[in-house]
Amino acid sequence: MDGEHVFWITSRAAGIVLLLASSAAVAAGLLIGSRMGRGRTAQLRVAHEALSLAAMAALVIHAGALLFDGFIGFGLTDIAIPFASDYQRLWTSAGIVAGWSMLVLGLSYYARGRIGPARWRRLHRWIAVAWILGVVHGLMEGTDAGTTWFVLTVAAAVLPPFVMLAARHATAPPGRATA
Repeated sequence: MDGEHVFWITSRAAGIVLLLASSAAVAAGLLIGSRMGRGRTAQLRVAHEALSLAAMAALVIHAGALLFDGFIGFGLTDIAIPFASDYQRLWTSAGIVAGWSMLVLGLSYYARGRIGPARWRRLHRWIAVAWILGVVHGLMEGTDAGTTWFVLTVAAAVLPPFVMLAARHATAPPGRATA
């Protein structure tokens, strides 16, 4: 492996893992609350938590590796604060907002006892918005954006949970908040 590009390659790989793991976590989360998930809730919860933690770890690696990539020259503010970077400002900022949202909303699971289960569920539904924003970031920015293999991989990973999310939203009773 070319040592000059190791951090770029690491960030790229972690971004792809993040996209795949977060899409699978969203799908598992949606299955937990669906008819298809009945009878498998315990296994789905374990898978959902493991995939969510894997996605968060990939997110930290994805952003953190960019700090050491000499070509792009990102500093901490560039990867942590929306609109601070001049590099593809809109798509970079979309990724930053998605990343922070995924971290805060994902880790809120461990604070649900303090914030209350009902409030936590309402809050947690916003993870779908963060996930969609992250998918848009991945499709619009980066070395692989627009390449056939990447678009097909994203479609295979994203379409099932997206269809499940749309179906859930379409069948929600009136007055029930859905993300």
